[in-house]
Amino acid sequence: RRLAEMLLPNYYQVIAARLRDEGNEVSAVLRQTAGVVLAAGGASRLGQPKQLLDWHGQPFIRAVAETALAAKLRPVLVVTGAYHAEASAALDGLPVVIVHNSDWEQGQSTSVRAAVRALEKEGREAAAALFLLVDQPQIPVTLIRAVLDTYAKSLSPIVAPLVDNRRGNPVLFDRRTFSSLAAVEGDAGGRKVFSKFPVIYVPWLDARAGLDVDTLEDYQRLLEEG
Repeated sequence: RRLAEMLLPNYYQVIAARLRDEGNEVSAVLRQTAGVVLAAGGASRLGQPKQLLDWHGQPFIRAVAETALAAKLRPVLVVTGAYHAEASAALDGLPVVIVHNSDWEQGQSTSVRAAVRALEKEGREAAAALFLLVDQPQIPVTLIRAVLDTYAKSLSPIVAPLVDNRRGNPVLFDRRTFSSLAAVEGDAGGRKVFSKFPVIYVPWLDARAGLDVDTLEDYQRLLEEG
């Protein structure tokens, strides 16, 4: 498996197999998976840009992008909208692709569509994309790896965490779903396509993974529990 991960940056997919097993030689199919950080919102309820809130000495947006990079997601796209200049400055020096969504006020679906369009450009082809939210800087690399491992073993069109028996984030979407993601509208984002494809859930026991930040109270709770 370690050798397969080393080879993956040079190939679309790498198959890991145990040749001595009978009847089930393939143990995993590792595929190029992009990371998409959704960071375009205006944070109207919070009253200040959540992208720039402090998380252990770093802005939210940089912390989430660094987590995606540490999890070996490639490429990592960061979709900006409101506070584009400030958000871009916070990412300075990181090997990420900044995608500016000028239609961000029309809802999260516009950021999802912008990411899909960017992934379809030459040189950015990926077999899947894992979508992370900018207001969840506490998501650990281990959770991302659990989602990736489940995808490698199942190749399910959608893989998502299950936190406290509720669907959580980040969510992985296989390329088979991209055309449906490109058609979503409004503020619902990727959850609109869940009814169209089989979904595999990854149970996750740490309830902190379910926290996000919409208000100052949410931010305070995240700091207390993080």
